[in-house]
Amino acid sequence: MESPNPCEMQGDADMYGIGIRLGLYAQSFTTLLVTLFIREEEGQNRILSLLLQLAIFAGTLLNTRTGTVRAFDVVIVFWLLAGALSSLTGDGLGGVGSFSGTCRLLFYAALSAYGCWFWFAGADGMVAPPCGITEVVFFGGSTLNGWFRTFGKVVAVLGLAVATGMLFWTGTVYVKKRSERNRQGRPRRAKTEILLMLLSIVMIVLSITSTEYVIRANHLTQVDEIFKVGQVLAFLVGLFQLLNTLVTIFFKGHLWTPRCWLLLGRHLT
Repeated sequence: MESPNPCEMQGDADMYGIGIRLGLYAQSFTTLLVTLFIREEEGQNRILSLLLQLAIFAGTLLNTRTGTVRAFDVVIVFWLLAGALSSLTGDGLGGVGSFSGTCRLLFYAALSAYGCWFWFAGADGMVAPPCGITEVVFFGGSTLNGWFRTFGKVVAVLGLAVATGMLFWTGTVYVKKRSERNRQGRPRRAKTEILLMLLSIVMIVLSITSTEYVIRANHLTQVDEIFKVGQVLAFLVGLFQLLNTLVTIFFKGHLWTPRCWLLLGRHLT
C-alpha cells in the first residue's frame, strides 16, 4: 500500500520488524545466560540463534541482489546481528572445533565479507531515500559518509580476517580438544572471564540501543506491528528460548554452580 506522504519512509518489516527485533534481543540475553550458567548447552543455543540470524542475512542478500534495499536497512541488520558473545571462558572463540562453532564462524566470515563490500562500494549504489532525506546510521545523527563509514570498514576487514583465521585454526583445535577429552578425569569448574562477560553485556546494550535509534532517527514506519505471522513466530521463538533457559537456571540448580572467575586469564577464585 502506497504511503500518502511521498517523503515517508517505510521500514522493511521482514528484516527488522518488532517481532524479529524482540526475538533477537531475547536470543542475545539467552546466549549471555547460557554462557554464564549452562555451558553444556552453548552448542545447541548457537544453532538456534544462528537459524534466525541466517534467515535475516539471507533476506538481506536477496534484497541486495534485487536492488530493493537501502543502506540504512543494511546498517540496522548489522546492529541486529551484533549480540552477545558465544563463550565467556577466555580460551578462544566458543565452540571452535565443534559443528555449531564452525557454522558460526562461517556465518561471521560471510557477514564480514558482505560488510567489506557494503562499506567500500555497495552502499553508494543502493536505493536512495526519497526527498533527499539524509540517512542516519548511528548516534548523534552520524551519516553514511561520515566517520562511521571508516569505522565500518575497519570492523568488516578485522572481522573477516579473524573469522578466516579462526576457520583455519579450527582443525588444530578440534584435534587438541579430542586429545584433552581422552585424558580428562573429573569435570572441572566452569570458567568465566570477567572482561568477556562485561564485553558481552556492552555488545547486547549497544546492539539494542543502536538498532532502535537508527529506526527512530530515520522515522521509519510499518516496523512496529507485531500481529503478523512472521513477527509473532520470531518473537515466540526468542521468548520461549529465553524462558526455557531461565527455568533451567533457577529450577535445576545452575544458579549456584561453583565457577572460576578470571580477570585477563588470572584466577580470582
